[in-house]
Amino acid sequence: MKIPVGLSYDERVNMRISFNQPAFIPWGGFFARLLCSDKMVLLDETVLAHGFTYVNRNRVKGPLGEVWITVPLKRKGRGEQEIKNLEIYEKDRWAKKFLLTLKHFYGKSIFFEPIFGEIKAAAETPDESFMNLALALLKILQANFDIETETILQSKIGVRGKGTPLLVAIAKELGAREVVLPYFSEKAVESDRFKKEKIQVRFLRYMPPPYPQFWGNFLENLSALDLLLCLGAPGKAIIEKAIKILS
Repeated sequence: MKIPVGLSYDERVNMRISFNQPAFIPWGGFFARLLCSDKMVLLDETVLAHGFTYVNRNRVKGPLGEVWITVPLKRKGRGEQEIKNLEIYEKDRWAKKFLLTLKHFYGKSIFFEPIFGEIKAAAETPDESFMNLALALLKILQANFDIETETILQSKIGVRGKGTPLLVAIAKELGAREVVLPYFSEKAVESDRFKKEKIQVRFLRYMPPPYPQFWGNFLENLSALDLLLCLGAPGKAIIEKAIKILS
């Protein structure tokens, strides 16, 4: 098994990785797996699903409850698209609406201004690449939660495929001995394929405790941006408390 450049034998043996499609302002469960991993692989060469997907949308909270924010994508005449190739439709118009929404819902937070400045800079670039936007916002969330786990793009690894065989191939290429998967994927994942390669599979259940939010009763499993704008950097402790690893 190939040892990645720069890793010692001990680091290779103990490496634990996780996977996720690139996502717009991900929920807390994404960051929980990030905290429990040495590296996370972002599956940018997977195809955007038809119908509902969390890749380009997530929820925040407003006066009337949950509010979906969706990044519009160019789809007409493009057929199936890998996530790395997605482009944002009417980027300037969308960015203005997105920023106004955040300002309206979270503008009174004591944590708002510095974080909003970073988000504004990321959203207002002329670049129409969805991946670049998603990665820029992920970097902002990671930095503010002080999560240093490295994220690696699938396209940089050079491994393609789909389903469990893809995840196994990536784990082997990186020399990982453990993978962390969301618990709700347990039935969909072919765990025996990992076991055959002597790779331990662990499932993570994310069970967040209530935290102070704006606009009434607590709503769970919103974008982690809600947690950051409500609590600031200490919101990381909420993510840590929500982690339950299932063997």
